[in-house]
Amino acid sequence: MRLFYAIELDDSTRGLLVDNLNKLKPKAVRANYTRAENLHLTLRFMGEIEIGYVAVLKKILDLIAGRFSAFHLELAEPGIFERGNKSIVWWGLKGNEQLNNLQSALEQEIRLNGFAAETKAYSPHITLAREFVSQDSVVNVIKLLPSLNHSFRVGAISLMESTRHEGKLAYLCRYRAELGRIISTEAQIMNPQPEGNC
Repeated sequence: MRLFYAIELDDSTRGLLVDNLNKLKPKAVRANYTRAENLHLTLRFMGEIEIGYVAVLKKILDLIAGRFSAFHLELAEPGIFERGNKSIVWWGLKGNEQLNNLQSALEQEIRLNGFAAETKAYSPHITLAREFVSQDSVVNVIKLLPSLNHSFRVGAISLMESTRHEGKLAYLCRYRAELGRIISTEAQIMNPQPEGNC
């Protein structure tokens, strides 16, 4: 299973991002656009995980969710990652200490449970398009997009699977934990969470 931890977006936030993504399309020679239902904020990519380790990843999620309360994130400006003559176009977020603390705690718990450490610094962003190619400079293209005055509530974190459904890339929630909901080890044994829990 190809898994990652993420913050899922509400419909309003997804709709706003899609509206702005559509403004990019006339400027693209070609691009691989993120479908609305796939828009999310990655917290930590885990990669290929054997199914036997999924229970550990769920336990990590419960532990981290129990340590943090719900908070709000604000969208900022679009940006790009250059990949040769192709670019990744994304939407950034305003700096947020709660997000940074949550992601740092998640990373630490992942390492404490025997998984390899992430070597790259965390750079929160929501990917809008991959392999974006334009006749104009992509830097100039994203200048067409405005800054957005929009915030959204983060009330849960999710364990997601990257898979394919009917030939299309799909990100499926496999487990979700509400922030601030503390689940003791004893409670987990007495009342195990159902598979999925999304």
